[in-house]
Amino acid sequence: MRAFLVRFLVYVIVCTPTGEVPLRAGDEPGTRPIAVWPAGPIEVFAAFDQPLSRASADALVRKSIPYFDGTASAAGRGSSSRLLGQLRIAAIRLMDDNRTLLMATDPHPRAACYVLPLPARSQAPRPGAGADLTASYDLSGAEVTWSEEDADLARPRWSGWWPRLDAAVVRRLTRGSRPHDELFDLLRKRGRLVLSTLIRLPKGTVTLRLDCNQPIDEASFGESQGEPVAASGGPGHRTALKGSSQGEPLFMTTTVRTGEVDEPFALTGTYRMGDEKADHALEAGQLLLPWAPSGTDTATQPLVVAPDLGSGDPVRGKLLFTGDQARCSQCHIFRGQGAQVGPDLTEIERKGRAEIYRSIAAPSASIEPAYATYTIITKTGQVVAGMARAEGGDAIRVLDTNAHATLIRRSEIDQIRPSATSIMPVGLTATLGDGGIRDIIAFLTSPAPRPAPR
Repeated sequence: MRAFLVRFLVYVIVCTPTGEVPLRAGDEPGTRPIAVWPAGPIEVFAAFDQPLSRASADALVRKSIPYFDGTASAAGRGSSSRLLGQLRIAAIRLMDDNRTLLMATDPHPRAACYVLPLPARSQAPRPGAGADLTASYDLSGAEVTWSEEDADLARPRWSGWWPRLDAAVVRRLTRGSRPHDELFDLLRKRGRLVLSTLIRLPKGTVTLRLDCNQPIDEASFGESQGEPVAASGGPGHRTALKGSSQGEPLFMTTTVRTGEVDEPFALTGTYRMGDEKADHALEAGQLLLPWAPSGTDTATQPLVVAPDLGSGDPVRGKLLFTGDQARCSQCHIFRGQGAQVGPDLTEIERKGRAEIYRSIAAPSASIEPAYATYTIITKTGQVVAGMARAEGGDAIRVLDTNAHATLIRRSEIDQIRPSATSIMPVGLTATLGDGGIRDIIAFLTSPAPRPAPR
């Protein structure tokens, strides 16, 4: 296990920004990944410059995608990274004459650096190549849809991902990706392009500017609505939106008419802070996909002060832990007993009694990525909240706070959004009282029983 972690930490050090994929070895001779990107919370695409074999694609099923703190671009600068968890690949599908690979996964729980392991063939790799083909991606970029003129925007003909706002940079980073080549062909036709992203900017008053060679129908940034105006100094269209940033991601969306001029589609986005005279380009790390989890801001959580936890009866604590009042064992394993819904608590004594108390009193203050929760809305309006896991390639299984499982087909999902609320129920400290909590903590921190002599 230690060798596995070291191996992937090495991979993270060479991670590059999303869309610029590092090559470690050939899967088939000459086959290279062009881009890897998340199409949504539970899907990942990988585009190749040549067809990928079915055997190579099938080898990924039931493998895992490890993810690390930070972004791919930050890891590419050599920063240290910490393993946060792993996503399972539940199913794969090859498209575009086997040049595009779609992977059905567990939900992405964090805006982190994800490292996709691509299988190497048993034959000797090309001279100078490493042992595996790997590609990294993060949750940066923008969500993009294109609809034909007068068509329903809710049913776009094309939907996918852009690594930047600058269309020329997108074209360069994705050239050869069949899905993106198709979009740039569509952008020459009459229709509407809708681009949405979260933009992370420094604190202060900010002016966001969009410049396009096609008409900008509408744009919004945070609480600001832009009125399209003609760009000065030549043909084109510009909109400027002012907002106030507190350092948190601000939602931006714009709708652009395409096919209005007979030239390649061009769009750029820049910003300036306060009274600055010069514009800054929006970098990859400043753009976040609209559905990406931002994580819990522990700085805004109220401080939980633990009471005196020095006493407690572990025998009573065990009865509470396994009984119907606290129902801890319905979700947690402790020393081999219980259900594996939430984290295994066998080693929780290492946290210390005060930290265990805080985890019980304020469960949403610090949620482990592997146990992040989601709200899923189906196309029929059903709303289900809880932990989500891939159930094969066709469905996801959602566990709620009562450990009740709901199976939802992927084709029925309309929205899946991260939640800042833990699956663990609140109010246990009030229900059990200080005495009951002390007993449970005494049980969780009690010495493990010695094995019976043989």
